[in-house]
Amino acid sequence: MALPRIAPEELERLKMEIPIQRLAEARGIKLKPQGKDLVGLCPFHEEKTESLKIDPVKNVWHCFGCNKGGSNIDWVIEAERVSFRHAVEILREGTIPTGSPSGKLIKKADVPKLASPVDFCADDQALFHQVIDYYHRTLKQNPEGLAYLESRGLKNSQMIDHFKIGYSNRTLGLRLPEGTRKSGAAIRERLQKLGLYRHTGREHFNGSIVFPIFDEGNNVTEIYGRKTCPNPDPRIQPHTYLPGPHKGVFNIQG
Repeated sequence: MALPRIAPEELERLKMEIPIQRLAEARGIKLKPQGKDLVGLCPFHEEKTESLKIDPVKNVWHCFGCNKGGSNIDWVIEAERVSFRHAVEILREGTIPTGSPSGKLIKKADVPKLASPVDFCADDQALFHQVIDYYHRTLKQNPEGLAYLESRGLKNSQMIDHFKIGYSNRTLGLRLPEGTRKSGAAIRERLQKLGLYRHTGREHFNGSIVFPIFDEGNNVTEIYGRKTCPNPDPRIQPHTYLPGPHKGVFNIQG
């Protein structure tokens, strides 16, 4: 399944929020004014004369030596060797990645560490709660997820907070170590045993609004996921639950 769509207005906001000038200078690239632009040595290829140009008003960049360029998202993709979605998440956090000091040529990926929402040493229930808290924060920052809830008549923010309703948009894995690393493989194996990950390496509730269900002791007993986008593929069910028998009630206080 494809990643949930990022709203165009959200992308436009991100493209203007963090100046490319700051991203370049954080890597030690010395910039100097040239008319309305800023110029410096491009970190993406070997050069001795400045071919990198940044337009600080439009917040775009272009290198006339290697012909690369674009927005701040494109800069993060090139500089950090990450995917488009990973770059968006870095900018969403307001992160200014550093590395390759003094404008040194970027040759090798140094994947920035987004803050992990889970404690790798937490017990199963704590891990459940940490993932649910992450999904809850994700929903509150996601216009598309909130719009889906509103379309179903669920637009009360206190209700969303009370029931810890969340949204899984497959960004949790971007905040975990790579699956090829020992720590990354270990936490993914634990999440798979809890039913939050699948053996394919994808999040179980990807593309879904998630409704956690708790017992009287505040233990997670079930999670229900509802896909936000209709899919013509009949193999993709709109309703998802944790593996195993369904149990618990949504509003135990009622």
